[in-house]
Amino acid sequence: MFDPTLLRDPVFIAKVVDFVIFVVALIFLWNKFGVAMLTAQQEAQNKAVDDALAYREESEQALREAQAALETAKSDAKRMVEFGSAQAARLIADERRDAEEHAKRILAHAGGELDRERYRVRRELLEETVERAHAQAQAIVKRELDAARQRTLVERFITDLERSHA
Repeated sequence: MFDPTLLRDPVFIAKVVDFVIFVVALIFLWNKFGVAMLTAQQEAQNKAVDDALAYREESEQALREAQAALETAKSDAKRMVEFGSAQAARLIADERRDAEEHAKRILAHAGGELDRERYRVRRELLEETVERAHAQAQAIVKRELDAARQRTLVERFITDLERSHA
């Protein structure tokens, strides 16, 4: 149990006084530095949490903006592809029409060239035929025409001329 004589002992009293001074010193230091450090640490933690929450809010806002931009980009890309496809189809149709018109012009030109070539060949053939006929007629005349027969032909020709002018 507890012995009350100890309360009068100078060593015990010195120990109690030292303890009280130690506790008062601890309380003084705690109030002077500890509370300020703890408050500063708590404020730093609160600020870090607030900054993290603000950063999270900014990140979520940036994510929403990025998603909206992505949707806009998707719709723009779809519209651009549709426009490009329509333009390509129009260009193909225009090029096909131009090519068909060009082919018709080439065909018409080729037909004209073919007609000109046929005409040239016919003319050459006609000239050649006339030259052959003329050469053959000259050969026949040289072979079969004598002076008496020539006189008869000339007289018949003069008679025909006189009849045609009369």
